[in-house]
Amino acid sequence: MMSELRIEREAMEAGALRLRLEGVLDGGGAYLLRDRITSLAQPVVVDFSRLERLSDFGLGILGMAICELDLDVQLVGLGNHAQRILRAFGIAAAA
Repeated sequence: MMSELRIEREAMEAGALRLRLEGVLDGGGAYLLRDRITSLAQPVVVDFSRLERLSDFGLGILGMAICELDLDVQLVGLGNHAQRILRAFGIAAAA
C-alpha cells in the first residue's frame, strides 16, 4: 500500500536538513520517515505543520525510533496532543 505521506527536503543553515511533511502520517508513513531520517548523516528538522492528519500510532513509531536510534532530530509544528505523546517517550524538544 502506498503511503499518503509526502516528504519535501530543504537545506538549512549549518548543514541541517528540513523535512516538511504533507498528507498523512500513519504507521506506514512513520516507518518511511524513520528510514529517511536514518539514511541522512546530518541534523534533521521535521516540520509537521502541513500535515492533514497525524495518527497517534504513527507518532508512537516515530518516537520509539528517535529514542532507540539516538537520532539528531528536532520536531516542529506539532499540536499539544502530539507533544504530550512524544514527551511520554522522553522527547522534550518537540514544539
